[in-house]
Amino acid sequence: MNNSRLATMIAIVALLLAAVAFAITYSTKKNLGYAGGGGKSEPNLVQDEDRVKNAEERARMERYVAELQDAKKVVKSFPGPSGETIDCVDVYHQPALSQKGMEGHVILFEPTTKPPTTQEQRPPEQPQQPSPQPQQPAAQQQQTISRAEEPQTPSQLYTLTGQICPEKTAPMARLTMDTLKHFQTLDEFFQKQYMNIQNPTGGGSGGAATHEYAHAARSVRNWGAESYLNLWSPYVEKSDEFSLSQIWVVRGSGSNRETVETGWQVYRDLYGDWRAHLFIYFTPDNYGSGGCYNLSCRGFVQVNNTVYIGGGFTVYSSDGGPQYWIKLLWYKDGTEGHWWLRYGDTWVGYYPRTLFDDNGLRNEADRIDFGGEIVNTRTDNRHTRTDMGSGNWPYQGYGYAAYQRGLRYVDTSNFYQRATGLNRSVTNRMCYDLDLLSSSGSWEEYFYFGGSGLNTSCP
Repeated sequence: MNNSRLATMIAIVALLLAAVAFAITYSTKKNLGYAGGGGKSEPNLVQDEDRVKNAEERARMERYVAELQDAKKVVKSFPGPSGETIDCVDVYHQPALSQKGMEGHVILFEPTTKPPTTQEQRPPEQPQQPSPQPQQPAAQQQQTISRAEEPQTPSQLYTLTGQICPEKTAPMARLTMDTLKHFQTLDEFFQKQYMNIQNPTGGGSGGAATHEYAHAARSVRNWGAESYLNLWSPYVEKSDEFSLSQIWVVRGSGSNRETVETGWQVYRDLYGDWRAHLFIYFTPDNYGSGGCYNLSCRGFVQVNNTVYIGGGFTVYSSDGGPQYWIKLLWYKDGTEGHWWLRYGDTWVGYYPRTLFDDNGLRNEADRIDFGGEIVNTRTDNRHTRTDMGSGNWPYQGYGYAAYQRGLRYVDTSNFYQRATGLNRSVTNRMCYDLDLLSSSGSWEEYFYFGGSGLNTSCP
């Protein structure tokens, strides 16, 4: 056999072996349900299924679960797609109305005033790109997006059940011990740590869990903030870690800090699966135990029957594939009104102003913030592999890096303003980064953000 024939046969065998290896890898990843755009092949790690501190704390949790359920008038229930039960709760008999200060509260179904520009902006035909950078592939620098590939908003996953809550009811996930057992205490379940906006905490040292950020913030008096959030479902290494993209609206500092927050989040211990979910959060006490996620406490008044807070989505963005987004707005209904959430064009509900005080969000906010956040539990004294955004880096641009675009706020004269003057801040750019950009087109102020976590420069 001559050398050329031998070389050809070796090449063919090598190609066949590579094809088999690819098929096995793809099948394994598909079966195990890996997520994210960063190409991670590591498994998701479920932490201790029962972390409750002691019997006393367990009894406290069980009492809380029963009390919260008793505060609902459930019209119908059906199984949710993540193993939860979805209760359709009479909007006039929901937990938020039983909190102190809500005596005699009159339910509203939309704000009494609205921002002057409320119509949906059309997605851009040519999504804006960051300036090409040396490490970006030349082919990708020339990328254009056809109209057929315009970004779009997917349906929520629960719609695949064929069930929908009746008018004047709200879909609410039933809180059970199956969720609370993942937390040591009830207070821990309610809490969500916040960063110092000027000097984010966390990073690449120490043994304790830290929160890490890539975000863009500005101090400005406001009545709310809005963004289009590119929707991904990134890889999260451990069930007690999370990855999110969100909007913060903030007022106060130190013990007086109060926030309302919304976006998407992957958090297995909270939602029971590894996909991204729509979430809200508020704190009236600087991330003490007074606030909570979603509808798991007596906070948010939901008045819409179609938007499922805490629910996942039917599809997510993929590397080089279709891109999806959700549009979210926090809106203060004038000085005397409540903090309303709008999802797309739908007014979902509100945090009553009575939840907050005069030093906080009762009348207005003084800071807007947009970006990504992860939890790093420092497994084996190393950085987490949890992805932020898509798991890809900002320089990779549209179709690969996650983005937020159309960043706006509502000023205290009730006008939309472009969110210019944002200050970029990242915990450790070797782990996660953000490119803050501006466009004269429909993307206005925007950014790409994300990263892969653990790497040789992020140990």
